[in-house]
Amino acid sequence: MTPPVVDSPRHWLFGSAYYLRKDPERYVPEWGRRYGDLYMVRMPMIGEAMVVTSPDLARRILVNKASCYQRKSRSYGVLRILMGEGLVTSEGDLWKTQRKLVQPAFHPRRLDALFTMKAERVKAMVDELSATPSSNAIDLVPLLSRLTLDIISRAMFSSDSQGMARDVSHHIATLNEWALRALRHPWLLLLPRKIPLPGSTDMRQALQELERIVTGIIRERRAHPGDHDDLLTMLLAACEEESGRGMSDAQLRDEVMTMYVAGHETTANAMAWILYLVSTHPEVEARLHAEIDANFPEGTPRLEDLASFPYVRQVIDESLRLYPTIWSVGRCCTEAHELGGYQIPVGTNVLIPTFHFHWSEDIWENARDFDPDRFSPDRRPPADSPNYFPFGAGPRGCIGNHFALQELMIMTILLCRHFRYRVEEGFKVEGELLITLRPKYGMRMVVTERTPQAPTKPSAAREALTCPYSGAQK
Repeated sequence: MTPPVVDSPRHWLFGSAYYLRKDPERYVPEWGRRYGDLYMVRMPMIGEAMVVTSPDLARRILVNKASCYQRKSRSYGVLRILMGEGLVTSEGDLWKTQRKLVQPAFHPRRLDALFTMKAERVKAMVDELSATPSSNAIDLVPLLSRLTLDIISRAMFSSDSQGMARDVSHHIATLNEWALRALRHPWLLLLPRKIPLPGSTDMRQALQELERIVTGIIRERRAHPGDHDDLLTMLLAACEEESGRGMSDAQLRDEVMTMYVAGHETTANAMAWILYLVSTHPEVEARLHAEIDANFPEGTPRLEDLASFPYVRQVIDESLRLYPTIWSVGRCCTEAHELGGYQIPVGTNVLIPTFHFHWSEDIWENARDFDPDRFSPDRRPPADSPNYFPFGAGPRGCIGNHFALQELMIMTILLCRHFRYRVEEGFKVEGELLITLRPKYGMRMVVTERTPQAPTKPSAAREALTCPYSGAQK
């Protein structure tokens, strides 16, 4: 027996999948109540996908039965065009090999060495905002995106980034716009590549230029290794234990592209949502400011200082619950098995809607309220909770979760220490579920400087800065 098929509403051309794409926030739970924990949506000429509305079944797919889902779903086609065969899009043995090679570069102790650079770049943005007239509203999304792109550039290429960051930023923006257009109108991807479509020429040119830039840096670094303390050096040095082989230039290029595309927009969007939520909840804002002021060290924060800001961490975790930047996860079944009383055949595309579990009233009390105390030490969900996984779960959980969490901590502390944020009067804040859960119209805010209170004696560190929701297997 296979899961039930959604029979209404159905679009005359695109089937029930049309409504799932149009309004997933409505139809995922509505169809879950009607059809149960697993159900199928169909799109004529393309196929069908199974939607999972049970958190326990979702975790079985991502963790316990991960070996039965060795491929990504069809929806990752857009990302594959941009990223090639990097960690986000690669499958099977290639993914296993690449994960082993890339993992050491993202070890927490390795990433901690990048802390000072991150803090310096955020401080530079603080100085930039200080020079902006406080009466003028600005869209923070492009500023945050530029900041996170600068950070990932310097983390990847160290000093090399300064000469290429502007070009890379322009090309990444072009690719993002093309990807958003493709996701808004997925039927475009069904047409032959040779048909000229809006933005396709710019997309191809941007890809070619990025490949030229990245490949040039890789080849230059191979020829003249020098003394570079960055992620590219780690990737160049990585090799398989059995064969001693490292990555080819093509593999390196795909991993670098993956880190660029996946590593900056998600963090920028997450930070925009954090500032929005804090700005619209005065009690949270006051408590956040009080903790930052009381524990802020002399000079720029150091890595060891982060543990003195537990409430900052709670604000971040709760924001990622309400606005999970990766709002869904897709898989494709590669080994037939039983799940939830149904037989899942090979080739079944699966949609795991992260947002549904994060927003469910059956799981969270007053689920749509912003309450950072949900993540206080006595209330925080366990690390293996099936109800909260902002960085994915299982062996394919996000490899960059520690990098992103550390970056969000630094940005929240410094940006909220020096400024208050208020949404521009009349501006509509709305989320858009595309590759990421992004602010649909940006995030226009009036930014005003605040005077931090004199710091008191720092509180004792309560816990190390780790990410319990990293998707590690249990």
